Amino acid sequence: MDKLKLKITNIDAYHKSCPDHLKNTLEQLRHTIKQAAPMATETISYGMPAFKQNKVLVYYAAYKQHIGFYPTPKPIVHFKEELKKYNTSKGAIQFPIDKPLPLTLIKKIVKFRVEEDKDTSKPKPVKQAKAKKISQDILHYNSQQNTTDKLICDLLLKEICKGLPKAENKVWHGHPVWFIDGNPIVGYSKQKRGMRLMFWSGASFDETDLDIKSGKFKDASVFYDVLSDINTKDLKRWLKKSTEIEWDYKNIVKRKGVLVRLK
Repeated sequence: MDKLKLKITNIDAYHKSCPDHLKNTLEQLRHTIKQAAPMATETISYGMPAFKQNKVLVYYAAYKQHIGFYPTPKPIVHFKEELKKYNTSKGAIQFPIDKPLPLTLIKKIVKFRVEEDKDTSKPKPVKQAKAKKISQDILHYNSQQNTTDKLICDLLLKEICKGLPKAENKVWHGHPVWFIDGNPIVGYSKQKRGMRLMFWSGASFDETDLDIKSGKFKDASVFYDVLSDINTKDLKRWLKKSTEIEWDYKNIVKRKGVLVRLK
């Protein structure tokens, strides 16, 4: 069955769409994954049930003759002896639907992915030499966040400082903001929807992943829930554009609310 063609938004709906003889097996697989990764969040990715921490740990999908289990390549290599009796490829394992699931092995694979996720999720610390140029108020702001949000803030801090090395930075209106010649360029703040990264001139960047607010201002934003949501290639491109496209917020009061493009 081609699950990618179904507009399914959660795992309950996915299981409901499957044949009755598979539902108990799928619930068993789901429960085993949750036992091995209790902090993981359930989602649907690429049309399949997925379990995500900083990055997606594992996916699975139901087919006519087997259940596809997708734990990324490394666990398949690591557990190759225990997986000998199953069909495998670079990132996939096929569990036949007419045989019991190897629940103990699945637990080990998921726990392997949890440890692997910990190793790859931590951003490199900001170098001490650069940290001297960072406002202590920003460092304090980051330190006050919960573990997940602090990882996001620290990576944003690192990338913004690399992309805007000459920009002034400080906590402004309660959150970190970077300025060029006194004009606000980019900043991040904790919101109900997640960690918000905002570019004051982002509406002019022509970037579909930046959400443009309607109204007279030219800002655009993106929200992050976990560290893996941050695409550093996109972020670097947006930061480059922020130095090439700029609206004059610094003088908006003097101009009685009228924004003028500087470049």
